[in-house]
This record gives sequence, structure tokens and C-alpha cells, in this order.
Amino acid sequence: MSGKFNFIEVEPEEPCTYCGRKKLEESDKFYKVFVGDLDTGKVVCQFCKGGFYTLIAEGREKTYATHLTFYIQRTLLKLGVRLPETIRADLDSAMENYENGRYPTSFRNIGLVAEWLTKRLFIKKFGKELAKETPRWEGRLGKLLDLSRRNKKIPEETLVYQLYSLKWLRNRVDHPSEYEMTGEDVRLGLISIMYLLHQIYLHNLI
Repeated sequence: MSGKFNFIEVEPEEPCTYCGRKKLEESDKFYKVFVGDLDTGKVVCQFCKGGFYTLIAEGREKTYATHLTFYIQRTLLKLGVRLPETIRADLDSAMENYENGRYPTSFRNIGLVAEWLTKRLFIKKFGKELAKETPRWEGRLGKLLDLSRRNKKIPEETLVYQLYSLKWLRNRVDHPSEYEMTGEDVRLGLISIMYLLHQIYLHNLI
């Protein structure tokens, strides 16, 4: 249950009302949507279910984020077997906290994944010994950024700048600040981390 919406898992006879997705595997979940006890006549897949949480947290004009939820969850399913369990757990937690409007907590989860990616990139470029001598996220990013600036053609350049933007927002939630984290911030973080993971595995960078 989320706010006034209730969801009851069903075996769908029709595709998802919002994304048109049909049940393809036995593990796929679909839900009938109720407002209180009133059947809305809508059936949603496990991905689009998140759009209703967004509606409550941010208002009806932001329900387009349903499609973001679909994209993130689908990408996680594809990457799942390649990610360490702890990282997958952080990403799942980031999604759960985002859907429930806990934006600072969600971004902390995103930040943990970004730190892991930074460490893996750093070790691949500079080795484990220098990684021990450079334990802080900021120091590792600084060295990676300097390397990418001197080697403009390497794919890491774009990735390092993405990691820097995530670090700035992560610092806003980890330290006293007047900055108020929003759903848009978290959506940027989720899309960025999915892009980073996709590119890193595509180019075999870790």
C-alpha cells in the first residue's frame, strides 16, 4: 500500500495499462490498482507500479517518472548477474527509497555505488598499492580526472565527470546543508549510475 492506492497481485489478462508490457516470464509481477477499496480497472506491471508512488510523493504532473522506473528496473535485471550482491542491494535500496520519497537516503545509496565504481576504476588504472595510499573518494577522483584530461580519447573521461557530479550531490546529503534533495536530483543520480554501469561493462573498464 502507498497512500490511498492499494495493489493486489493478479494474473494479467491484458498488458500493463501504462507501458503496454505483457507478462513474458513466470516471475513477472502484475497488480490491479485500487483507490481505497475501489477497483480502478487498471493493471500495472511491477515496473510501472512505482509511478503511483511518484504521484503521491511529487504530484500528478510527475507520473512520467513511471517510465524511468521501468528503465532502471529493466537495466538492473540485465546487469544483475554481473554486479556484486552488495552493489545490487544498494541499487535496489536506492529504488525503494526513491519510490517512497526518501530522496536523501536514496542518494546515499547511489553514492555508495559511485564510490565503488571510482575505486574499481582507480585500481585498474593505478593499482592496489596506490589505492591504499589514496583512500578518500575525492583523492581517487582527482587522480582519475587528471589522467582523463591528459588522455582525451579514453572513454573514462565522460565517466569521471559523471562521478564528480554524483559526488557533489552526495556531499549535500552527507553534510549539514540548506540544500533540499528532490525527486529530480535522485532521477538524475539513478540515470547517471545506470549509464556509468552500462559504459563500464561495455568497455570492460573494471
